[in-house]
Amino acid sequence: MRTLQIKGKYKEAILSGRKRATIRTRCSFKEGEEVLVHCGNSIIGIARITEIKKKSFDSLSQKDALVDGFESLEDLKEELKSIYGEDLDKKTFYVIKFQFLRAEEEKTPASLYYGDKSPVEIAELALKNLELSEEEKKILEAVLEVKSIKKAALMLGSWKKRGKVREVLRQCYLRLKKKGLV
Repeated sequence: MRTLQIKGKYKEAILSGRKRATIRTRCSFKEGEEVLVHCGNSIIGIARITEIKKKSFDSLSQKDALVDGFESLEDLKEELKSIYGEDLDKKTFYVIKFQFLRAEEEKTPASLYYGDKSPVEIAELALKNLELSEEEKKILEAVLEVKSIKKAALMLGSWKKRGKVREVLRQCYLRLKKKGLV
C-alpha cells in the first residue's frame, strides 16, 4: 500500500477531520485508492483518495483552503509559497481530497517495510549476504555510515533521493527474507 506523506504539524487536523485534503504540485494517486497516512515520523492510519482536481494557483479557492485545514485562502497560499517558492502562477496544483478511514496504532514506516529490523540492520545484512549492484552497495554503505535514510540521501546528493534509498532497502529486505536471513 502506498503512503500519503503529510507534515507532522497537521496530524491533529487529520485526526479531527478538519484536514481532508492536501495540495501538491505532483500527484500519482488515483481516485478510490487507499493509502497509508504517513504524518511526521509515524503511520497514523488509512485514507481513501476521494477526488483529485487540477488547478492553477490563482484558481485555488476558500473552499480548497478549508478542506485542507486552513482558516483562510490567504493562509493556504502563504503555506504553499513557503513550500514551493514564489513562482506559483507557473505551477500546476493538485487538490487531493481524502477520507480518513481509520486511525491505527501508530507505527514507524520502517516497521512496515523492514519488519523488526532497522534500515541500518538491513544495510549491514544485505552488504554481507547479497549480491549487489554497485549502486546498491553505494546506497547501503551510505545508510550504514550515517545511520539514517535522510542523511544517506543527502550524502548521495539530495534529500529527494530518499525514495531511492528506501526502495533499495525494501528490495534488500525482501531478498533477505526470501533467503531466510530476516
